[in-house]
Amino acid sequence: MDEKNKIRSAISLKQSAYQAAPNDEAQQKPKENRVFGLFILFFVPVHEPIMASDAKAAGSMVTKEIESRLKETPEHLFEVFLEIREPVDNEKPKVLIKYPNDFSDDGLQNVTNFAYPCKTPLDEQSEHFAFVILDTTGTLFRFGYCRRSNRESTCLCIISFYPWFEIFYNILNDLSQIINSKSLKDSSQSSILTADMEQFLSSLYNYKLMSNEEFYKNEGKEIIEINTLSKSYTYTRSDPRKLPSMLSSRNFTVMVSRLGPEIMLRLFSHLLFERRLLFVSSKLFHLTACAYGCSHLIYPMHWQSIFLPILPSSMTWTAQCTAPYIIGMHSSVFSTLNMDELGDVVIVKIDERKIESQYDDLNNFPKHLIRSMKKGIQQSSQLAGDHLARIFLRAMAFSVGNYANGFIIKNDKSDFDRDRYLEPYLGSHVHSFMSAVAHTQMFEQFSRYRTYAQLQRETDVDEFDLEVKNLQKLQQSKKLNDVIKRVNTSKIRDPIALNYAREIKSIHQSSSPDLLNEK
Repeated sequence: MDEKNKIRSAISLKQSAYQAAPNDEAQQKPKENRVFGLFILFFVPVHEPIMASDAKAAGSMVTKEIESRLKETPEHLFEVFLEIREPVDNEKPKVLIKYPNDFSDDGLQNVTNFAYPCKTPLDEQSEHFAFVILDTTGTLFRFGYCRRSNRESTCLCIISFYPWFEIFYNILNDLSQIINSKSLKDSSQSSILTADMEQFLSSLYNYKLMSNEEFYKNEGKEIIEINTLSKSYTYTRSDPRKLPSMLSSRNFTVMVSRLGPEIMLRLFSHLLFERRLLFVSSKLFHLTACAYGCSHLIYPMHWQSIFLPILPSSMTWTAQCTAPYIIGMHSSVFSTLNMDELGDVVIVKIDERKIESQYDDLNNFPKHLIRSMKKGIQQSSQLAGDHLARIFLRAMAFSVGNYANGFIIKNDKSDFDRDRYLEPYLGSHVHSFMSAVAHTQMFEQFSRYRTYAQLQRETDVDEFDLEVKNLQKLQQSKKLNDVIKRVNTSKIRDPIALNYAREIKSIHQSSSPDLLNEK
């Protein structure tokens, strides 16, 4: 079976799994699709879609690593560095440099296709972008960071388990300077490693980071220092606990500047309902930023289906897949598609700041939630820091923050029951919205991980947990305000209730009370 047929088979298996009844073992996705290795690199998850309410769920716990697809403790700062020559005519891209030289992984045979996914105009210089491949187990993300330069006709690429875009883009810039300073380029021969370059890569590859525990005890601060014979380089490790801001996250910044908050709000609604999302742009960097930027909008949940931030021109037929996906496609490739074959896909045209969709998902959101988000977005242009990201986080706190309502004990084991979780919303105006979110693959994995975290006593409090607590206090304040109104209309007054309500309201006045206004 050739590569294209193997990939088609993998997609067919993914679609069958998505369409299968979740509790019907005969229809569940077979484990055999893991054998495709890289050919299933754009499918997440590869695990059988066992629902949390299934009796098997308690025995099939989802760890943080599985739910996020991010490796907890990688052995090295990066897996492999490649310099890849741009293909000429119909030739395949050629690897000029590989470090470490003895690195062996069958999955890397297609990395060159992602480094050169399509032909780009000659006026596009030094462009950064990133793609994703899975590790050898077929479960965890490895990020492919690229720096292209048409002037040099090569692509520098680093494969790493760490989702550190700013750091690795800077590393690629420094590597490019090292290479150019030594005049290594010769189109007729393979490049070689100079002493400076080899020392830089060796130091980076073997660098020992602080453990997560040490890093957090150090207030999320660590400087990575790499020394060579002629120069020292420093990089600041990013803190994954912090929300993205216009200064800290290049992906989030580009997404905001290219799409704008209003389009991001529509995009958020499509993401939450797990639509098929196709990003289109003439810039690979913009595709990367918007595709990866989606993760900031749906945090703390993670996208659990097809994820191809950069789609090679040889794989355009994958856009016809019926399962949910996030795909990034260069506009030159998009222009060759037969639109009738795409079906009900949501097309995000980045260059035009435009979304084409047959879905009105935003209209299915609770009115008070949309009103609150729009009000916050209008203010976001006047506020710095993580204000815009926090608007989406607050919406996620409202949408899935009460996940603990679904925790139960079944057969002496912790489990999650979706019906139990949805029970408080029965008969309310938000029930259809909450039910739709609760039936997504993202919520499925999210609820299973949170059940596992409770069992393992993983008590780390993140920004999401804090926002949930703020929202719960606001809800309590709203209830007390209702009590105050009733007390004020009666002859008997409760000064304790009055003072407590005023205290809570003053503490959380920076939050968004409109989120709780259900009228």
